[in-house]
Amino acid sequence: LTDSKNPLTSFMYRLSEAPGLQFFKNVILVASPQDGYVPFYSARIEVHSRSLKDTKQGSVHLAMVQNLLRPLQEAGTNLVRLEVHFHIQGKGLDGTIKRAAHIMLLECIPFIRHVLTLTKDYFT
Repeated sequence: LTDSKNPLTSFMYRLSEAPGLQFFKNVILVASPQDGYVPFYSARIEVHSRSLKDTKQGSVHLAMVQNLLRPLQEAGTNLVRLEVHFHIQGKGLDGTIKRAAHIMLLECIPFIRHVLTLTKDYFT
């Protein structure tokens, strides 16, 4: 939201207004609270409690969530939120900067296969 002086004209806000997700029958959001790159509430398209108290940007965040969810509700799209926790061994650089869970969400083939197996009924 920092790419514009007016958050309502920022790229991310305009993207929240764009159609797209409602064209799917099912939308599955996978998020980990261990992910230090993508905020948990953001990956799940939810309002964070801080947003409700934020007098400067809170209404913008709330509007973005509504922009994304309202079309899903109107289209009857099934929204599923999966919360994932990883057993991350050792810290290392990835663990220190909280990147390990983010990478596992994207690149761990056994994890991806597991999620696809658990959600296969949504794709038939």
